[in-house]
Amino acid sequence: MNGPAPIFGAALRNRPMNVEAEKALLGAILTNNKAFARVEEILEPEHFYIPLHGAIYGAMRMLIWAGNVADPITLRPKFENDPLLPTDMTAGKVFATLLGSMVGITNAADYAWAIRSAWFRRNLFDVCSETADLCCMPGERPDSAIMELLESRITRIASGSVEIQPTVQIGDAIGQAIENARAAAERGEGLAGITWGYKALDRMTGGLHAGDLTLLGARPAMGKTALGLGIAVRSAAAGNSVLFWSGEMRAAQLGARAGAAWAGLSTLSVFTGRRYDIPPHVDTSQREPLADYQWRELEEGEHAAASLPLRIDHRSGITVAELRTQARAMKRSKQGLDLIVVDYVGLLSASTDSRSFNLTHKMTEISKDLKNLAGELEIPVLALAQLSRESAKREDKRPELTDLRDSGSLEQDAATVLFLHRDHYYLNKQLGDGNIPRNDRETDEAYSARCASLIQRTRDSKGKASVFIAKNRHGATGGCALQFQDMTTWFRDVDESENGPAWTNTAPEF
Repeated sequence: MNGPAPIFGAALRNRPMNVEAEKALLGAILTNNKAFARVEEILEPEHFYIPLHGAIYGAMRMLIWAGNVADPITLRPKFENDPLLPTDMTAGKVFATLLGSMVGITNAADYAWAIRSAWFRRNLFDVCSETADLCCMPGERPDSAIMELLESRITRIASGSVEIQPTVQIGDAIGQAIENARAAAERGEGLAGITWGYKALDRMTGGLHAGDLTLLGARPAMGKTALGLGIAVRSAAAGNSVLFWSGEMRAAQLGARAGAAWAGLSTLSVFTGRRYDIPPHVDTSQREPLADYQWRELEEGEHAAASLPLRIDHRSGITVAELRTQARAMKRSKQGLDLIVVDYVGLLSASTDSRSFNLTHKMTEISKDLKNLAGELEIPVLALAQLSRESAKREDKRPELTDLRDSGSLEQDAATVLFLHRDHYYLNKQLGDGNIPRNDRETDEAYSARCASLIQRTRDSKGKASVFIAKNRHGATGGCALQFQDMTTWFRDVDESENGPAWTNTAPEF
């Protein structure tokens, strides 16, 4: 009994090629060098299936670019002893064959695209074959490594490159910078990158820059997730497509925060459906259910968020390779992808091969992978980082670049490093229940003055936050202020009304 037929049939046993198109095109260029101008932006020597054809195309290109004629007379000496020549043919016979296969100059571009299409399919064929081989060797490579290899190879093929990365002439680079500046000026934003969603941050940095890794560090309880979510939501509201990876909170929890901010409610109210804006019942200690108008405001928030181009990935402990797969899929979609927010880098996993290394090695690998991801997709990646609690033991609680000492190469890889800080958190802890400890040998007058100062500073710092820009390759360092609403866990610009909308949709709906 015959075995089952091959799944893909016999047609895929041979690698795709179009040798006749290669001969016809080369013959056309040999006959009339003007044909080259029609195909030079389409074809590279490596696109040819027959290596000798690619070498001839490359030699013709060099002659034509140098202002010389490329014909059998000028080319024949270059190939008389070429090892690529078939053993039964001379260089003269090869060129005679090509001349006999020529097509008219008007068809040159069509033949060039046919050659490139065969190259594309040939590369795709090879990738699929290699992937199939890897899939049939259990344990040879982890699943994530096979997926990453497949994704990177397909992306490379789709972009039309093999291994050679394009270079940019310096004049063209300056021209692109001027074009970007003019586009920003015409938009009236004054931004070189995409908006943070906060005017204070935009003014300090010029926006989040494409291809950059930007780091936002904070100690626990400073509100880094709240600020990261605010940036994601507000940037999406301005029309940017955003991917928010959350390694700590589920999507519903993040949704509760955004809903609370829109409705002006405590996040506990959204989690429980009960009111925390008024005291509990005196007799039962129970809190009242949300009022009808509060439910309506939450539903309005849901409606306002429904049109935002913001996606949340809440898979815990994934690798950058797995995040890259998700990001690439979004980038290829109709919606596209303009920004990735990572909350936070310490919750990402390193690749399988490096899990046995120490924390610094792990963070270095993750940092470099995130930087490469930003460059590959040509979008900004904003990575949130949790600073060690040890740094909070200093008298001056404001974070510094040295607090990233155990974070691998994050500081070096990031184009911009910002730190979020709220004095009120530490002052309020110091104030406690009001019973402030007395220092040894402290006079009554000194103790009273110190208590009064602490109480006043705690009051003055309530609702205030600072963002310190410690490193900025695109501009100045320094600080800017934001307001923080503790009840709703939401950040706003200082000139915003605390009762205003948590975000404003200024982009067309997706």
